[in-house]
Amino acid sequence: MIRAVLSVLLTLALVVAGTWVWLRLDQPVRVVRVEGATSSAERDAVQAVLDDALVNGILSVDLDELSARIFALSWPREVRLRRLWPDGLLVQVRREPLVAIWGADDFLTSTGKVVSLPGHADDALPALSAVLSTPQETMQTFLLLKEQLRPSELVIERLDENALGEWSLALDNGVEVMLGDRELSARLTRFLVLYHRILEPRMPTPARVDARYQNALAVRMGPEAPARPPVDIEAVAAHVATRHDLGTDHGFRQ
Repeated sequence: MIRAVLSVLLTLALVVAGTWVWLRLDQPVRVVRVEGATSSAERDAVQAVLDDALVNGILSVDLDELSARIFALSWPREVRLRRLWPDGLLVQVRREPLVAIWGADDFLTSTGKVVSLPGHADDALPALSAVLSTPQETMQTFLLLKEQLRPSELVIERLDENALGEWSLALDNGVEVMLGDRELSARLTRFLVLYHRILEPRMPTPARVDARYQNALAVRMGPEAPARPPVDIEAVAAHVATRHDLGTDHGFRQ
């Protein structure tokens, strides 16, 4: 009987002691250190999540739940949380690498994931938009065309899809290429042949190239020039060799 009473008293003592220790250690979170968020918009977004979640003491914080809340911001790629005794929390965040601007305020990763970063701006990234294609499909199209342009050292500044499903791209040298809705790679190849034969020596004149013809290209050199029907590319090449002034607008057939 006495042993049973002593056992109960010992258990109660341990519970009381454990509760006292827990209450002593479960201090309100007073120090939060955020690492990896590089912009003020990112830091503000993380801090807003923390302000809403950190209502309990340091021991009562559910690190898994808090991590999930930060992941829900869309842009974090990796989140690590660690308690800093006695009353601190370390939040380490790695952002998804941004590949392109998407729409007015969002960004895309290399997998086509849409990332929202209010207040963040990066004019060095290409701008992508699409009416019919998903962000993932748009990113796949962008990466395909980007890789095809790599040997020519041409860089895509814009890639757009209109309501008819037709793609057009703007390059960093002032050339705009209309590719249409099919055979994008083949049409871009025809453009590159034309670019290296005819256009490149005449740059930096802006040009608009329509590659939507079956086996032809139409080129408008300069913003005011009227369009003309495509002509034989070999005839144009011979004309370039004999006469330097080709005019402002030409068509090319391959």
